[in-house]
Amino acid sequence: MKEDQKILGGSLLGKDENYLKKELYDLIKKDNILFDFLQEAALDGLWFWDLNQPENEWMNPKFWITLGYDPKEMPHKASSWQDIIHKDDLKDVYANFAKHSQDPSYPYDQIVRYKHKLGHTVWIRCRGIIIRDQDGKPQKMLGAHTDITEIKEKEQELRLTSAFFEQVIDGTNLGTWQWNVKTGETIFNKRWAEIIGYTLDELKPVSIDTWMKHAYKKDLEKSNKLLQDHFEGKTPVYECEARMIHKDGSLVWVLDKGKIVSWDTEGNPEWMVGSHQEITENKKAYERNRLFIQQAPTAIAMFNENMEYLAASQEWFSVFNIKNKDIIGTSYYDILPKIGNQWKRNHQECLKGKVIKNNEERIEKEDGSIQWLTWEFRPWFADENKVGGIIIHALDITKIKREEELKSLLAVAEDQNRRLRNFAHIVSHNLKSHSGNFEMLLDLLVQENPIIAENEIIKLFKTASEHLSETIIHLNEVVLMNTSVDENLIELNLCEVTDRTVKSVSAISTETQVIINNKIKPGINVLGIPAYLDSILLNLITNGIKYRSKNRDSYVSLSAYTDEKYVVLCVEDNGLGIDLKKHRAKLFGMYKTFHHNKDARGIGLFITKNQVEAMGGKIEVESEVDKGTLFKIYLKHEKN
Repeated sequence: MKEDQKILGGSLLGKDENYLKKELYDLIKKDNILFDFLQEAALDGLWFWDLNQPENEWMNPKFWITLGYDPKEMPHKASSWQDIIHKDDLKDVYANFAKHSQDPSYPYDQIVRYKHKLGHTVWIRCRGIIIRDQDGKPQKMLGAHTDITEIKEKEQELRLTSAFFEQVIDGTNLGTWQWNVKTGETIFNKRWAEIIGYTLDELKPVSIDTWMKHAYKKDLEKSNKLLQDHFEGKTPVYECEARMIHKDGSLVWVLDKGKIVSWDTEGNPEWMVGSHQEITENKKAYERNRLFIQQAPTAIAMFNENMEYLAASQEWFSVFNIKNKDIIGTSYYDILPKIGNQWKRNHQECLKGKVIKNNEERIEKEDGSIQWLTWEFRPWFADENKVGGIIIHALDITKIKREEELKSLLAVAEDQNRRLRNFAHIVSHNLKSHSGNFEMLLDLLVQENPIIAENEIIKLFKTASEHLSETIIHLNEVVLMNTSVDENLIELNLCEVTDRTVKSVSAISTETQVIINNKIKPGINVLGIPAYLDSILLNLITNGIKYRSKNRDSYVSLSAYTDEKYVVLCVEDNGLGIDLKKHRAKLFGMYKTFHHNKDARGIGLFITKNQVEAMGGKIEVESEVDKGTLFKIYLKHEKN
């Protein structure tokens, strides 16, 4: 071990450390909340292992939550995670541990797979460092987990996508090109050169001039015009049929397609990518196209200028439900007599040389069912200037559209579920306060009329009240809050809503001798959800009562003011207060309590924050121990 280093709490501190780093280390040692923040926010799992008692290993709750387990049910034993790690990866863990034990400079850092409780794989980057005694003997080991499942899935997705496009390019025999419009830098693939009879080495050095040199000059004007239209945004892609000069001097027809993929800071085209597809044979004759069309796995048909069938793929018969297989030479309109007039007009436009596409068309079939198609009409040329007919490519996307409709319905269902969950939260939490009010009224009634204490009906009331309270407590413990809602906000008078809430807790405030002051001006309106605003006010007012000070007269004061964007509702009390230095980071967390109140469940502020944010607002808090607390709730102003 180097003389200018030492091990302190599992961290390696150097002699020339930055003062902020040293200050951070000191703060972490003094304040546990910082350590909690780091392990919960920066990591997906933390563990500490006793190498002298290797079965004992502490794992923080987030470690198990990441893997889908309840931390309370999981023992702090090394065997607990060894049972769910991939067996092959466990061997690597042991091997790396052994190497790191022998050589501290060898990093304990590997990617392993865990089996999630639900059965799927979770990819974890596992890093660790051995803490040694003065003799260098391993004593403890500190480790951290980082969930990289999403990265691994993206890598796999990229690999599949890359392989797919490579297969598509190889399968379609396309020549590809990349062109920097600004600099002239150009990149061709092997097939691009082969189309004009060269190898890439023979064409070097490659630039845009290479292209121009082998382009047929009579086609350049048309090509440049189409290219300029794409640069100006008139067309979504550049597409041109043009001739190239082959190495043997002959002309080769190519279908040239491209698209701008990046722009410079001034909005000018930068990089453009595209492809060359050789269509020489298509131009000379359609016989080869006919063979290709017949064997194509998609719905393709070829027609002459009279819209008579020349060829059709098997998928064409399936998509258009054509029973008669002997259609060569027959009219398109005889085979599909129900075709719309718009398709007929499109056919005529295509025969004039125009390419027509539709990415999504709804068609009602003879049996009443709905079919969705994406299609393209493209002319083919008998010679240089004469259109020989049309090639139609169609794709049945009915299944995709049904899946989209299903996803839309699922989105509606999820939205309704979110609303129901929020309704459940309001009911389960706020009924607790109303139940307490009811129970208090019963107690007051008995105190005023002691003679009825033994009355059977009063006893039944007491029992029913106690059961209701118990049920609500249980409901509070099992309901989980959803932080995303999507409901229409309506205009609410803040003063009136507050008055109603104050009246609803009047019995509790009277019993506890807490004065509630509503200082909100009657003319202040906000945009909100009535149930949410009631819940927010009820939570904060009852908290002010619940956590009042026994050493002074207690009050809860409500006021409001407006700024440019919000109405700011202020709820202030002079109660016990909260140590924000200690608890600010977890103030609005679920099941977080800050006083020794036996009735506290730690869910009120969690629900309040989520309801405020659901209405497009925010919540802030100022508090000092034994002086009181001020909550500021920012609500949308009616003008916004």
